[in-house]
Amino acid sequence: MRNQKSATVSSIIRVMDYDSSKGSAIDFITSSQKEQVVNELCEGFLEGEIEMSDEGKAKYFNDRKELRKYVVGLVNNWLRKAPELNGGSGFTYTPKNPGSRQGNGDETLRALKALLKITVDPDAKAEIQAAMNTRLAEIKPKVEINTDALPAHLRHLVGG
Repeated sequence: MRNQKSATVSSIIRVMDYDSSKGSAIDFITSSQKEQVVNELCEGFLEGEIEMSDEGKAKYFNDRKELRKYVVGLVNNWLRKAPELNGGSGFTYTPKNPGSRQGNGDETLRALKALLKITVDPDAKAEIQAAMNTRLAEIKPKVEINTDALPAHLRHLVGG
């Protein structure tokens, strides 16, 4: 069984007849090439050749349209991120809006973001943004730091 990245990358390389040893990035993939890759990957998932969590199987295997949407996103993701496809040598994928997805799983934060979009009053917007910041601080993962492992001159930076 192959992981999703290796299956996607190998399918793209095969379909495009791409030589990753040249160190150049894939600039363009035709819609027919992409369709072929998506079809191969969908088959691989359905036949159990490509890893997927039980939650993913429950969500995508009952609805072929949802599986295709997932696989299209998978292909787009690895076209951007995989060093084998984006030129490799020193290129690191950087998200356009880092942190923009923070808190997406939180219902309260989603509601606050929706409210912020429809609000026009600047004072109300500031109040909503403050509530969002508070909520982000509440749901932020707690990190335990072993202060004894830090250099003595940096220990004062750890609060509490």
